[in-house]
Formats: sequence, C-alpha cells, structure tokens
Amino acid sequence: MPVSPYIVHALKYATLTLAVAVVVIAGAAILKGTPTASLTGRLVSPQQNGITPTLHIEAERSIDGFSVPADTNVIFTIPNNIRIPRITFLGGQDKDQEVRYWGYCYSGRESSNKAAGKRGSELYDGQFFYSLAERKAGAAPPDPTDSGLLGILKDGHPAPPERASIAEIFNSNETCYVMSSSELPAAIDTDGDDLNNKREQLSGTNPKDPDSDHDGISDGVEVFVTKTSPKDPDTDHDGLTDPCEDQNKNGTVDLHETSPFNADTDRDELCDGNGSGSGCPEKKQVVCTRDRSGEQVCDSRLTSPVYGEDMNQNCAVDEGETDPTNAETFGVNDWTYKWNLLGGTPNPGTIAPRLFPIPEFPQ
Repeated sequence: MPVSPYIVHALKYATLTLAVAVVVIAGAAILKGTPTASLTGRLVSPQQNGITPTLHIEAERSIDGFSVPADTNVIFTIPNNIRIPRITFLGGQDKDQEVRYWGYCYSGRESSNKAAGKRGSELYDGQFFYSLAERKAGAAPPDPTDSGLLGILKDGHPAPPERASIAEIFNSNETCYVMSSSELPAAIDTDGDDLNNKREQLSGTNPKDPDSDHDGISDGVEVFVTKTSPKDPDTDHDGLTDPCEDQNKNGTVDLHETSPFNADTDRDELCDGNGSGSGCPEKKQVVCTRDRSGEQVCDSRLTSPVYGEDMNQNCAVDEGETDPTNAETFGVNDWTYKWNLLGGTPNPGTIAPRLFPIPEFPQ
C-alpha cells in the first residue's frame, strides 16, 4: 500500500524538528550571552530563555509565498517541479545584499549518519547557503576539520570553509532550513521575472505576468536594476516610456539618455516629452466642459505655446526638436530658442530648423 505524501512530510518534519532542537539546545548553551545582532553561531540567535522558535512551511505555502521571521528557525520545502535560484526564492537581489541570513539544505541522510556515529561534516552532508551580506561579515571560517553545523556552532564563525558545498539553486521537493537577521519575503517565481510571488504581492504586480506594465522591462529588472515603477510604463509622467528613456536598461542615465525619474532631465524648463504629460514642468490649467450627455469633463491644458522637447516622443532628436539632454541645443537656452521660433524676439546667429508642429488639445 503506497504511503501518503502527507505522512512522508510529517515524518520528515518530525525528524528535522528533532535535529534542529538538538542543535538549538547545544547552540544555546554555547552561545548564551552573545549579542543577537551578530548571528554568532549561525544556527541560534540567543533569546532570553535560551530557546529559538521553530516554524515549518509546507511546500504549498511556497507558491503564494510566506514571510521568514527574524531570529526564527524556519524549515521549508520547495514545491514539486520547481527549480529556483536561492537569491530569488529568499527575496531577491536587494535582500541578498542587505540582510544577513544563512541556511542548510538537508541531504536526507542526517538521521542515518547520526545512527552510524558520524559527526560534523560527515553528519551534515547537505548544502549550506549564505547571503552576500552574511559573506561580507568578514569573520574567519571555522576549523576546516569540521565543516558541519556542529563545527560552525562550536567555533562561532559565520563563514563556511572553502570546501563547503554551497546551495545556490533550490530544487524540487528539497527541504531546507534558514535563519535570518531580518524578515524575508520567500516564494517561488511563477512568471520567471526574478521577482518572487511574495514580492509581487507586496509590490502590487502580477505574479503571472513577467512585465506587469507592458513597457518592455521585466518586473524584476524594474525593481532590482532600473528602479523604475513596474506598474507604470512612464515613471516620471513626461510622455516618454521608461525603456525609451533608459534605453540600455542599466539603471543609470548614460550619454544621450533622459532620466525616467525627472521629466526635465536637462533642467531647461521644457519637458523631455511633448509637454503634455502630468509630470512636465510647463504651466497648465484645468479646463472643464460638458459633453453631450451633460457630464462635466475636465482636462489639463498648457498655458504657454512653448513646451516640450521630444515632440513626437520617440526618444530621438529629430529635425525641428531640441535635445532633452542639453539645455542649450543651439547655443542658447532651449526655452528661449523655441520662444524665438514661435514669434518672440529673434535671436541673432541661430539657425532655425523647420518649425515643429504644435500638438492640438481639445477645446
């Protein structure tokens, strides 16, 4: 008669709980009085009563996601048919760099190893993992003769020996343990955009769509690299889309690029786009009219004929346009230059390009 998977999980968790409890008790005795923030001994963050709480997370909960509490023994299982980077599952690139956490993925041989009298690296022969923040803690590795959990506890060092096996990928049905200094949003990544389902829930993005705002930049890249809004294709509301402004999607304003966070990149009082965007610096007034049904309709209209630089909003400086990355495209302030073209006092020495068409707004 086949054994129910729930029974298998229950037995596995019972075994893991016992293993964790043994190491927690040993660690508490060794580490009593050590400051919590240092994560000394890795496995245990000493509490006043010497006991650290333990939390079991079933595989199903990893789909929608869960929070890894700080200073808690958390045992979790990866769902079936899943292979996910450790960094993505445990919150993402920013959490990896900012939060000190470490853990261990069980080999399944711990109980039999213990029964055989093995210790240290022979007893715990699974894979460790460490956040970048934890690796940068700078502590010396433990005694290389004992690379297991017991050795790390005994020596009180946060870094693994060079020969330790490191888990950078979490695989289907794998059971792991994690201890963190701060809360972590953990989950699988359904749409493969490097933003796990818990982070998508917190960000308000769609966990089943890798590009929630359909601007050509994936949710993960927007959150971790460009820092633009994954829910708005035009973060600064200047009429130019985020990938149009940050064309190489590297999160910096490079040569010939405009800023996706500043509607007036060159600060010449002209919008990077055509001037009609809600984030543009040009003065506007609200005009309200009534439609045929009698409903009031209001829209924002520009009050000056001088506005915008990239009038066709294609992120290129075409004929008749000024450069949104240069406040003096033709040797004079761009606002003044455009005013001259529109009938103001001519500016001697400037060569006027073809007059650009002014966009029409509903009257």
